[in-house]
Amino acid sequence: MRRFRFRYSFHNLLVWLLLYMIVSPFLYRVPGAKIIFSLFISLVLFFAVYAMERREPLFKAAVLLLGASLILLWFDVLNIVSLPRMANTLAVMAYTGILIYSFSKHVFRARAVDGRLICAALCLYLFLGIFWGYLYEVLYSFDPTSFSGRILSSNSSDMFACRQHFQYFSFVTLTTLGYGDVVPRQAGPAALCVAEAIMGQFFMAVLVARLVGIQVSQQFAEGEKEKRGL
Repeated sequence: MRRFRFRYSFHNLLVWLLLYMIVSPFLYRVPGAKIIFSLFISLVLFFAVYAMERREPLFKAAVLLLGASLILLWFDVLNIVSLPRMANTLAVMAYTGILIYSFSKHVFRARAVDGRLICAALCLYLFLGIFWGYLYEVLYSFDPTSFSGRILSSNSSDMFACRQHFQYFSFVTLTTLGYGDVVPRQAGPAALCVAEAIMGQFFMAVLVARLVGIQVSQQFAEGEKEKRGL
């Protein structure tokens, strides 16, 4: 049973990531939306650490950052302790960075293409966009003139709304859609947007090449086994 759960850990994580990104924004006007949104985030963070390899050197650090992220998140949601807005963002950002490193090792060291690898690659891509969204949020918190846009000015005081807007902007940049409703206003943020757009394109090209290479290698190995069997 434990092997079964670990095998489908990336499947579960992908489901919660998609729910967090697609469903939770529609619940923003629902009563208790802040709690629902926080619950989605918590489930994503939990299933992410469950997908990591237990032998990973940074696994313990990830668990500690997960605990810190959840504590800071729910302290703010439940108004238990008044903490700086950036405390949770920086903790989750560090945790997400560890996840990206761990998932990258898993994806680019794999020797067989299967459903778990495909889900892991999709989770890695989504976490890249989430990480850059947190980075833009941090820049905007320190300097509100670094980005501009109608959706930012209308919800700048709401941390969760602001976070959703920068997640949206990050994926628009990562996929090079560039709608233009949120734009960088300084050289530093603009350079980061360029870097993310380049990274998004290179990631897809390298990932496809890697998956094709693994598949060709698998087919070649299977062909050699069949020849030896004959």
